[in-house]
Amino acid sequence: MAIAAAAALVLAGCAAGGDNAGSEGEGAGEATGEPLVVAMPLPLTSGNATTAEQIVNSAELAIQEINANGGAGGRPLELKVYDDLLTADESAKVTQRALTVDGAEIVVGAYTTIEGLAIRQLTDPREIIFMSPSTISPALTDGSEYVFRTTHIQDDYPELMAQAASDLGLEKVVVLHDDSPTGSTLWQPTNDALEAAGIEAGTEVGYAINSTDVSTAIAAVKAQDPDGVILIGSSAADAGLDIKTMYEQGLVVPVIGFSSPVAADAIRIGGEAYENVPVYSIQNKQPDKALYTEFAEKYAEEYGGTAEEWAGTLPEPAAATYDAFMILKNALDATEGDTDGDKLRDWLVAMEPYESVAGKDGATISWENGPEGFSGQMATLKYDPETGYLVTLEK
Repeated sequence: MAIAAAAALVLAGCAAGGDNAGSEGEGAGEATGEPLVVAMPLPLTSGNATTAEQIVNSAELAIQEINANGGAGGRPLELKVYDDLLTADESAKVTQRALTVDGAEIVVGAYTTIEGLAIRQLTDPREIIFMSPSTISPALTDGSEYVFRTTHIQDDYPELMAQAASDLGLEKVVVLHDDSPTGSTLWQPTNDALEAAGIEAGTEVGYAINSTDVSTAIAAVKAQDPDGVILIGSSAADAGLDIKTMYEQGLVVPVIGFSSPVAADAIRIGGEAYENVPVYSIQNKQPDKALYTEFAEKYAEEYGGTAEEWAGTLPEPAAATYDAFMILKNALDATEGDTDGDKLRDWLVAMEPYESVAGKDGATISWENGPEGFSGQMATLKYDPETGYLVTLEK
């Protein structure tokens, strides 16, 4: 059982913050209740290791603020982090340990749907709240009363990707996708959205997730002579290899994708390809959003670097993780620290729209109409190879 870290962050005292941080007033001061363990399974050993580490950092940042302001419902939060190896089997193993051995009462985490579905099989029967800041497949929340998403569902992406392709003036686009639950189901709606936008959709090309060689797939894309590629994949390592192979084969056209093509691990693997292949990303964040820049400033103060650097490079699940913990703090304040799944669920469904760090400017999270926190509140970003930052695309 790979347990990557076990962080017990119990901080006392008062600290200033905005309404979303639960700062002054009721609940401020030392948390004196029983510690509340929050489990966080993530792929710390995978092609998404850097992103996973930054998700953990964001969780710890939120917990420090929460515990310094009276805890959540008077209870100090303790974060226990587990390496799920980006596999269903390991995700189930570490979640089982978290719930039965380590006493976790809430779960926040999972980078992909592969992990999320395995976690849900253990949290749902126990009526434990599971918040996902990253997974986008509808299968994760379908039929569940206890899974909540602090990011977008995949249904929001096709139209936004087609719109980005249209804004870039593309005329023929090929969808390149992995065989994950998202990749295997989202390519057809994306092709449909391209056609609806007046863009020719080529024949989709698939490959196995966590591939070590995508040359055949890229050759099949290149043979269609597209002027753009939409990349639908969950693994940052795969995305970097895709773009590197595109460049090596002379397919230098704009790539539009999720956050994976611009994740740190993807850029490291892609190398000089990123200096030549234009890469765009549809994301649940906007780097120049005021709440996001404030979050980046806090991140820089805690972990070093500059606010400008982190605003331009942090992956979207980082902000969505911070949001998840702040919302849980508000919910637990309302239940006085009671983690009963039905009580927390009822509060989350009925809560006022939450002004989020994630999402584009003005975005809010609400579960009034279902388990998807956001709807149509993503921004289109462009990777700037000179700075290594993401910037909001100007139409």
